[in-house]
Amino acid sequence: MSQQPKDNANEPIPVLGFRPNAGHQVPFTTSTSNTSPRISNSVRVVTLYSTEDAFFETGESDSVAANSTNSHFLPKTVPYDISLGPEVVSENNDRFVAVIGSTSTGTLYISERD
Repeated sequence: MSQQPKDNANEPIPVLGFRPNAGHQVPFTTSTSNTSPRISNSVRVVTLYSTEDAFFETGESDSVAANSTNSHFLPKTVPYDISLGPEVVSENNDRFVAVIGSTSTGTLYISERD
């Protein structure tokens, strides 16, 4: 499952490279949401990979929080590409990813793509 951004002609961008030195590790528990470092302004897509089942949210500020009630489910060990938003100007999209564990503690790996 992949949500790829679209270019200015509304065509999907099929392949994005990994941004050098832009991988993040976000440890999480089942009781408290944890938020990633700020994602670079030029990035419109990230790849998420979790060591355990988790829930995530994206947001414009580091106050974004994930919860186990209505946040997006991320199954463990499945790489998942997500768009940080629909804006053509990438810095206007979300800049943070928050995560909370479903039933176990783990680590969310975030790879910035461009």
